[in-house]
Amino acid sequence: MHPATSTSPGAAPSPTSPTSPTLLSGGGILQRLADALHGLAANFAQIYFIPSAGAGVLLLAVLALADRPAALTGLAASAIASAIAIALRLPAEQRRKGLTGYNAALTGVAFGALWQPGVAGFVWLAACVALTVVASAELARRRFPALTGPFIGVMALSWAAQSRVGLVPRASALACDAATPGFVFCSVGQVVFIAPLVFGLLTWYVLALWNVRATLWALAAAVAVWAGLVSATSLVSRTLPTWLASLNSLSSLGQSWPSVAAQAGGMGVNAFLAALGLGALGRPTAQRFAGAWLASILCVVLGHVLAPTGWPYFTLPFNLAVWAVLAVTRPRPSSAIA
Repeated sequence: MHPATSTSPGAAPSPTSPTSPTLLSGGGILQRLADALHGLAANFAQIYFIPSAGAGVLLLAVLALADRPAALTGLAASAIASAIAIALRLPAEQRRKGLTGYNAALTGVAFGALWQPGVAGFVWLAACVALTVVASAELARRRFPALTGPFIGVMALSWAAQSRVGLVPRASALACDAATPGFVFCSVGQVVFIAPLVFGLLTWYVLALWNVRATLWALAAAVAVWAGLVSATSLVSRTLPTWLASLNSLSSLGQSWPSVAAQAGGMGVNAFLAALGLGALGRPTAQRFAGAWLASILCVVLGHVLAPTGWPYFTLPFNLAVWAVLAVTRPRPSSAIA
């Protein structure tokens, strides 16, 4: 029980009593500090729909093992987001669960994974973090699921302005190997730009510690998408060249349309997130699978549209798929995630 609630309304606390104003003030400061630290860690877990500081610390540890610069920029972005949320007096419960800062944390991780560190880049990152906090709060006020929409918005701005704001690309990270089932676990880590399979497995394990059933269903949906991806790639590689050799119109289409295999990484990430997010939002299994498939299809479509420009779509397919499913369905009567 909080000390302030243990005193009767008419009692005047003595200077040395446990409920004295001085100690109450100190206790309040400590409580606010604890809440701020809880939210700072939960920002990382909330990327995967987990409102847990403990899970956030574990995910940050895995990220630090895989890519220290990305972990450091992610941590800095999370701290900035928490400070901004406190300054704006956003609801304490939202801050504590990481709902106002997970887009910022993901943005910081992306900056560290994609661009080299620098003063100008850090200033731009701080501005992007502020934008994600404000956007997340506004969407929450309107009761609209933000998902990673604010992250996508600031990443699009950063991609367009990277040469002007001094963002220098880092060496590309290793991609997941779509030829083996381990691709699915690797994709779980790729959500936060972790490529090696072993760290993807560790990331999945942390998620399973929080809710094993929801994580398994999301994994099953990603496996289904991976199986379809492998089958489609194999079928197209065997049959399409024959048809293209005889039909010029299809040949030109084949040259402009990116192969399904080229979108494998995006499909793995977005399909898993869509299934996991729809589970967190109370949708049944069939709708989670439908969202995963829709997200993977959108990856191919967006890959075709954006390929000439060289722009990545990040987690946009996941957002579009989940918003579409939410628009035409209703949550289950039970609010439990399973």
